[in-house]
Amino acid sequence: MPRRRFSGRWFASMAAFFAIVVAVSAFASGCGGDNKPGDSVKHPSGKTELVFQVSTGGGFVPIEYNLTHVPEFSLYGDGTVIVVGPMIEIYPGPAMPNLQATEISEEAVQAILSAAREVGLFNPTFDYGQPSVADAPTTTITINANGTTYQSGIYALGFESTPGNMTLEQQQARAAVGGLLGKLTDLATFESGEIKWEPSEFSSLAVYSLGIDPGYTPDVEPNKLDWPLGDLSTLGNAAQPQGYRKAVITGKDLDTLKPLLAQATQITIWASGDREYNLMFRPLLPNETE
Repeated sequence: MPRRRFSGRWFASMAAFFAIVVAVSAFASGCGGDNKPGDSVKHPSGKTELVFQVSTGGGFVPIEYNLTHVPEFSLYGDGTVIVVGPMIEIYPGPAMPNLQATEISEEAVQAILSAAREVGLFNPTFDYGQPSVADAPTTTITINANGTTYQSGIYALGFESTPGNMTLEQQQARAAVGGLLGKLTDLATFESGEIKWEPSEFSSLAVYSLGIDPGYTPDVEPNKLDWPLGDLSTLGNAAQPQGYRKAVITGKDLDTLKPLLAQATQITIWASGDREYNLMFRPLLPNETE
């Protein structure tokens, strides 16, 4: 049985969760927001309403990574947390990402939001500087609280060993944010109760299709499956990059497709009409419609 280990893609998406400079408490204590320390933070309460999200993307990555990328941490108003879990280390890997979900208490939600406020994330105008590293990803942190959306974009978070022209304050700010994100990987810092992770259910699936040129010879022999939902040449709408189409599958169509998804890998060839296709899949999160 294959061992489950962290894949290269896992490390890429989670690179933002680690900062190598230890934050000093003086910085954290000086980065308040709309609430005073100890005050509860008002936030949306619906199961599809986003409260806190971390998404690391961009940089020098393959096209399929950008198309299928799912934010690595999403917290919703009812306490649901959805993360991207480790992928099985085989090639070709599964077609679907390993999304895991759990539910945390309101006390834990408050602890996360308070920690975010303390490290300065309720101040989206702060300049985190730019390390001297090329083609690195940007970590985008979105918080909906106190009737406001706070969003911070931090380029090359975790690369503070190449500070470039960053000030000490910027390095400390990055370290503080990195420390917070590192704690989100297991939630035990914030949740006193038992944390149970289960596969995340989804009700909508984005499917990206790209026709395979005749005569294409893969390096590794893929398995082949028949696409069960109409002709892929006309399904959905044209998408970027050029040549791709995107369709969102829901309801009974999704029920029909799910058993095949368990058999699919990242290089599976799908037959539809008189042509073959490569498909990429991205489950939509509760706050997403397309």
